[in-house]
Amino acid sequence: MNSRLLFLSLLIATLCGAVPDAGAGVRWRVSVKVFTDANGNRPINAFDARIQGLIDDYNDRLKVFARGLQLELTEIVELSPDLNEWFNRQARNGDNRQALQDIATLLPDLFAYRANSINVYINNSESGVCCGGGNGLIFMGDPGATSSTMFHEIGHFMGVSHTQGEGCNGCCPDDLGCCDLPGNDHVSDTIADLACWTRDEVATANFGTTYNNSTASQQARVDDVWLNLMSYHNNDLPDLRLTDGQIDRAGGVSNTERDNIAANYFRFVHSTIGSDASQGLSPQLPIRTWGAAIVTAGTGDTLAFSAGTYNRSSSSAYRITKNCVLTSRGGTVRLRHVAP
Repeated sequence: MNSRLLFLSLLIATLCGAVPDAGAGVRWRVSVKVFTDANGNRPINAFDARIQGLIDDYNDRLKVFARGLQLELTEIVELSPDLNEWFNRQARNGDNRQALQDIATLLPDLFAYRANSINVYINNSESGVCCGGGNGLIFMGDPGATSSTMFHEIGHFMGVSHTQGEGCNGCCPDDLGCCDLPGNDHVSDTIADLACWTRDEVATANFGTTYNNSTASQQARVDDVWLNLMSYHNNDLPDLRLTDGQIDRAGGVSNTERDNIAANYFRFVHSTIGSDASQGLSPQLPIRTWGAAIVTAGTGDTLAFSAGTYNRSSSSAYRITKNCVLTSRGGTVRLRHVAP
């Protein structure tokens, strides 16, 4: 068990008296639709057990991040053979994705389009693309056993850019857009990256030396992009990671423009820059104290405490009676009682 998970287990046992039930924590609803050919056949890998297995694997990775977030697969819908024109259409194509969104939102019953879920459409092609205006959708090809494509596109759906930068996709040329120089991914804890760089090139561009000659802390920074879910370097699902900044960004989006697909909220808490007048729905506008965070949080919410020391000048104990999840962001959270 990693130190964050150990800390959280002790914290929850101390404050809540029991581990929160399955209804606690932020959950993103995912509705998967599968196109069939004219004979009603699905893509070879798009069977229910494979799709459920991928969601389970994604949730296992999210548990490692220990940030109180899970995916909730609400349904797998096999679409009518009457829609077979979509069976072999290239999924990694912006025009095709937009055309699918246009028709799916026009005929939501036929395409099983849900206004309260992340809509994922699987066909017989490869790769995938997100997202479009409004509730958007994900259009992707046949998933392999360790495919991270759906997970990666869900990251985009929740506002997380490629590590090589927003609008920067594969190696140039790329029909979806590419960059010759590292772009901006809108988080502060990822280093400069490009889709075609090797691990040594990532290290050299950022630290002036090869990966093996870098310090341990520098290698960790390189690994944070090389093994990142949102990079183009690695598709090996068991090793994929997200940084705290990326998860914070997704959490803020989950609380605002994507709250229609989310059950419960992230409540961000910071002992120095926060304000108890805040609702804590943004990493930039956190709550300051434990007491205010507990009062503000709704049943089922995830309370994300930034590393630091939280003082309490009261003779009463910390106690949470709501069903909730507590997590730490960026290190250890300490509670200190200060005599009133």
